[in-house]
Amino acid sequence: MKVLVVDRFSELADEFQAFCKKSDLKIFRDLEIDYAKDTNIFRMQTFEEYVQKMEDEGPEWTTPDEEVLNKIKDADVLLIQWGAISSKVIDAAENLKVIVTIRSGYENINIEYAKNRGIKVSFAPSRLAEVVADMTVALALSECRGIVRRNLIATKGEWVEEKYNDASHAAISNLVVGIVGYGGIARTVAKRFTKGFGSRVIAYEKITSPSILKEDSVEQVELPELLKTADIITMHARLCPETKHMIGADEFAMMKKNAIFINTARAGLVDERALIRALDSGQIRGAGLDVYEKEPLPYDSPLLKMDNVTLMPHSAGITNDILKNSLKIIVTEIERFLNGEPLKFQV
Repeated sequence: MKVLVVDRFSELADEFQAFCKKSDLKIFRDLEIDYAKDTNIFRMQTFEEYVQKMEDEGPEWTTPDEEVLNKIKDADVLLIQWGAISSKVIDAAENLKVIVTIRSGYENINIEYAKNRGIKVSFAPSRLAEVVADMTVALALSECRGIVRRNLIATKGEWVEEKYNDASHAAISNLVVGIVGYGGIARTVAKRFTKGFGSRVIAYEKITSPSILKEDSVEQVELPELLKTADIITMHARLCPETKHMIGADEFAMMKKNAIFINTARAGLVDERALIRALDSGQIRGAGLDVYEKEPLPYDSPLLKMDNVTLMPHSAGITNDILKNSLKIIVTEIERFLNGEPLKFQV
């Protein structure tokens, strides 16, 4: 059984190889593992440009590397991260049975084409849950307490003691947290606030079973009620045609004046122009953002001139241990495949 790893760097292949060598399971130790370099990212000006184009258009605009086309011919399993898997790549695969990505998204795979070829596709939906939850809480704390704007480096040593004169300058335990969407990352965020801070948490969710929210001590509400009630509103919905710009001018108008808006999910969930107007006019108190309509964030963005935002460079999911953590999730999927069992995270 051959596994081909396609990525811009060899670290994923090296980590998977090391795992297989140490595994107690013979099915992993017996795998033939090969690596092929995907250079599509290096043909773009920045990694962010590549990611944005991939999320907007999928992989069909990419040019397959000859090494990828040659090595995929006899591969049974394809393991990737940001490797571009277009129809041309899939056509070159003669034995491919499953594509496994360590990402929580799969925009870089032509899903429908793979399915039409009878190739299964699996992903790691909650691989970023812990680290993104950490960043979400950090942004909320920063905005509630003015950590970025009031720290002595930012004020050049001036001892700024004024307090925000609204309800969000408070202990997190006294604030209502509203979560939009309730998948794996959202559940982890909710636990941070309910168990860590003792906050009341409400959520707007259309897919996840109500029993799961109840188990997590989270109230399920409709979106208008959440927007009107929550002091901190954090986005964790999956981006799709139905959720694109689900938060716009009308939704910001429903929020409290002291509302703090957090987005560590996808920029497309929010009408960025409406968000900028809401922040500029004081319609909402502030925002903590890690994702933007255009990345890197343009130097002329109005957000960079505001004093009621905390802005991060799309780094919520970037930590030194993310590759190892992702592999922990996805090797269980590969094990299921090797044992002939149904995949748990099949697209």
